Amino acid sequence: MTIEIDGHPIDAGLDTGSVGLRVLPGIVDTAVTKTVGPVQRYSYGAGTALEGPVVRTALSVGGLQNGGRWQIIRKIGCSVARPDCPASHVDPRKFGIQGNGLAGEGFRAILGVGLANADLPNPFQEIGAHRWIIELPRPGEMDSGRLILNPSDEQVAGFTPLMLVDPHRTRANDAVRACLQHDVGKPICAPTLIDSGAPGVELVNHSADRGWAEGTTGRLTFGDVANAEALGVRFIVGRRAQASRFSSVTDPRVEGVRIRSGLLTYFAYDVLYDANHGIIAVKARPAYRDGVIAVGGGDPN
Repeated sequence: MTIEIDGHPIDAGLDTGSVGLRVLPGIVDTAVTKTVGPVQRYSYGAGTALEGPVVRTALSVGGLQNGGRWQIIRKIGCSVARPDCPASHVDPRKFGIQGNGLAGEGFRAILGVGLANADLPNPFQEIGAHRWIIELPRPGEMDSGRLILNPSDEQVAGFTPLMLVDPHRTRANDAVRACLQHDVGKPICAPTLIDSGAPGVELVNHSADRGWAEGTTGRLTFGDVANAEALGVRFIVGRRAQASRFSSVTDPRVEGVRIRSGLLTYFAYDVLYDANHGIIAVKARPAYRDGVIAVGGGDPN
């Protein structure tokens, strides 16, 4: 999505799985930036690690504008957990954020808008947004998606809050309570991240069985119990239109089992983030061709 940094328009990758605006060099004249924080090192699930100081300039998203803090990236590397991350396979001069290690792909900035506690603030909150609705574009559809900053009470009607693992406003991450299962397997219930910056479904620190082959029907249900009435998402493993590639990974940074559900939830639901109350809520979207399906919770789909 297009944002403005000190009046310079730039396309930034929208990432609900991280916090903070982080920008590659060359976008803003360093002469106009003012360092307001120490050098930070921030890493992502894919293993990319970005390092640089915190600066402050004018920020603008949509109709909101204010002074805001962001990180100007000076060094690109990989985390200790994933030393062979995609960033290690591309010349730093041709590196793009969320480019999957392909030269010339990706963005010059990443807009991390999660509600978790972090050293760098959420950029939406920096410019005066108290809540926002994210509706991502979906494969095969002409619509470009929508971001609604400070939606009205009417616009937030009908959203169902999700159960958070940590309900406090200040928390380590935005994990929700959810269960993952395939059509012949037992549910795996674990803290689950819904993340617009992650393309597939990852089961972390769990010995997944062999039932997750391409073409298998899977279900992600919200809450502590995976029953037929639970609100959730039905998908077919390995479908590009559903962003449902499945993988089982080990991550020493993560304590216990975790589910990273990627884009599944955003393809099935509009997602509301309420920063003032620390709430994440969903509202079912209509079904789309060959896509994931919002199920349970009284939804007509």
